Amino acid sequence: MEIGSIYELNPEIVPERGKPAETALSLKEIAKYKKKHVKYTMSGRSAIALALRSLVRNRPGIAKKCLMPAYMCDTVFFPFEREGWDIHFYHINRNLEADAGELRRLAGLTRPGLLFIHAYYGVDTWKPMRSLLQEWKKQGICIMEDVTQSYYLESAGQEADYVVGSLRKWYPLPDGGFVASEELLTQEEACLEQEFTEKRVNLLTKKWEYLHGKGNREEKKALKEEFLKENREMECWLDTHKGTGILSMESAGILPGIEEKKCLKRRSENYRYLCGRLRGKTQFWPVFSVNGKESGIAGGKSKGQDQAMEGVSVQTAPLYFAVYALDRDGLQHFLTERGIYAPVLWPVGKENKDSLTEDERYIYSHILALPMDQRYGYREMEYMADMLEEYELLFQS
Repeated sequence: MEIGSIYELNPEIVPERGKPAETALSLKEIAKYKKKHVKYTMSGRSAIALALRSLVRNRPGIAKKCLMPAYMCDTVFFPFEREGWDIHFYHINRNLEADAGELRRLAGLTRPGLLFIHAYYGVDTWKPMRSLLQEWKKQGICIMEDVTQSYYLESAGQEADYVVGSLRKWYPLPDGGFVASEELLTQEEACLEQEFTEKRVNLLTKKWEYLHGKGNREEKKALKEEFLKENREMECWLDTHKGTGILSMESAGILPGIEEKKCLKRRSENYRYLCGRLRGKTQFWPVFSVNGKESGIAGGKSKGQDQAMEGVSVQTAPLYFAVYALDRDGLQHFLTERGIYAPVLWPVGKENKDSLTEDERYIYSHILALPMDQRYGYREMEYMADMLEEYELLFQS
C-alpha cells in the first residue's frame, strides 16, 4: 500500500490534446468567495503573479511593500520578487496564528500596500482577526488571501480583495491555479505553457500505470524513479518560470468532472478518523483537531486558539493533516519505509531564514503533513493510523 506523493492521472479521462473545453469553467468552491472576476492559471504561483500585476494596474501608485507571514512556502516569495515587491515578515506562533498588535505596529512602520494572509491546514487561524481586515482595508491596504491549504474553508476569502490558490495540489491535474477578485484581472501577458502541461500529463499517467498497470517489481520501481525525477524537474521549472501561464485545455476539461462535494466529504471523513486515532500521543500530536482537543502548544491552548478552534468542525477538510513531532525527520523516515509519503511543509527559504522567531523555527523543524486526500478511505487511514501507533509504541518502555 502506498499513501501520498503526487497524484496519479487516469489517461482515459485526459481530454484530447489541444481540444478546447466545451463549457466555461465554474467551480462552486471558488464561487463561494463571492468575487466578480475569476481567472484560472497554470499554478498558484502564476495566480499570485497575475493578482500582483492586476493590483498594480488597478491601483496605480500603490506602495509595492507586502506584509507576509514568516511561516510560508518559499515559492510564494518568487512572484513578489519578480514583480518588484519588498517583503516584510510578520510572525506566527505555534498555533499558526498571527498577532494583531504586531501587525498594527508593522503596518504603521512599513506602510505596506498589501497584507498577505494564509489560513493554515483547513482551519480559520484568522478567525479572531477577520474583523480587523476591514479596518486595514479602510486604511488603503489591499488584502490577498492564499487558500491553497484551505480551499474548502467556508469562512476564507470573504474579506480579501484577491483570493489565490493552487488547484493542482487538490486534484489530479497537470496544472491549475486561480485568482478571484472584485477588481479587474488582466491576462495580457498570459499564455499557455503546453510543453509543461504535456510533460505533467505524461508523468501523472505514469504514476497511474505504476499503481494500476502491469509489470514486475523491478519494472515498477524503474517507472516510479522515472516519474518522480520528471516531477522534480517540472517543479524546478516552475520555480524559474517568470510568466503568468493560464490553465491548460487538458485541466479545463478534467475539472468539470471532479465532484468537489464528494472530495470535501471524503477529506472530512479522513480528517475526523485521524483526529480520533491520533489523540493522546507523546511523540507526535495534531496541530489542530475536532473540538480543540489538541493544539500546537503542549499542555494547553491560547485564548486565540480557542477562537480559531471554533472553526475546526466535523466538516474540516484541509490539504493535509498537520502534526508536530518530537523527531520529525525520524517519523517521516519511519512512514516512508512503510509506503506513507508525508511531506515537510515547508523548507525554510533564503528570504525568511534570518527573520524567524523561536516559534517559527519550531514549526519549520517539527511540523509534518500527513496525506488524507480524497484518493483514500477508511482502509488507508486505518493503515496509516496503525503505523503511527506502532511508531508511538517504539518509545514506550
